[in-house]
Amino acid sequence: MASPGIHIDTSPAPRVAPMYRLLYRVIGYFGLFSIHGSLLYGFRNDAAAPAGAYWFNLGLYAAFIAPHLIMTRSWFKRAVWGQPHSSPQERRFYILVTVTTWMALLWLHRPVPGPSLALPGWIHFAGVVGFLVCTLLFFDGLSFAAIDGLLGVPGSVSAYSHGPETPLFTEGPYSQVRHPMYRAAILAGICALFIHPTAGQLLWTLLIGATFVAFIPVEEAQLMRARGNDYGRYIQQTPYRLLKGIW
Repeated sequence: MASPGIHIDTSPAPRVAPMYRLLYRVIGYFGLFSIHGSLLYGFRNDAAAPAGAYWFNLGLYAAFIAPHLIMTRSWFKRAVWGQPHSSPQERRFYILVTVTTWMALLWLHRPVPGPSLALPGWIHFAGVVGFLVCTLLFFDGLSFAAIDGLLGVPGSVSAYSHGPETPLFTEGPYSQVRHPMYRAAILAGICALFIHPTAGQLLWTLLIGATFVAFIPVEEAQLMRARGNDYGRYIQQTPYRLLKGIW
């Protein structure tokens, strides 16, 4: 029973947190699918475009990727977030920055000159089918709860971080190669070239694929520092990074 003179507000609390969670979840999922979506949608190509468009797009991509590489560094996380490992707040900030800057890149990138091949319709169709299979491989073994953890959705259990605060994935596709999601994304880009056989599509497929490949040693160095012997044993058990029997 309330004390005399004290008013207790029994009206329902505003549902700010659930609405924020829903909004962030929509943005996070949109961002996660946007790489595949952009490959499927296609990048700009124009035979009459100036050759300088290549340099503009390279500079635009460098401006996009540089802050993302910085945000993954432990010294940056320590300076900004007070700890060298991932946190839900840090993950959400990273996702929001990624979505915003990637949408800006898609809007601002310029068509590039170069050939555009005229392929038979059945090759286009095979490219679409292969792209869908690669997208499925990208999410192999993932539940919606795991994706929420990957994105740092409020209320979810964190997943896929460098630090020991999340489990180390070593089973399923991760028992074949150490970076199956990157492999699937690169293969999806190759399939998309059969959907859009243009110089513009080739340029962005190479940029995205090269970024994944170049980031693997950086990411593995962070994992070794954070996980130590656990990740060392995983490397011995799963020796290939991206393509089994090759690398």
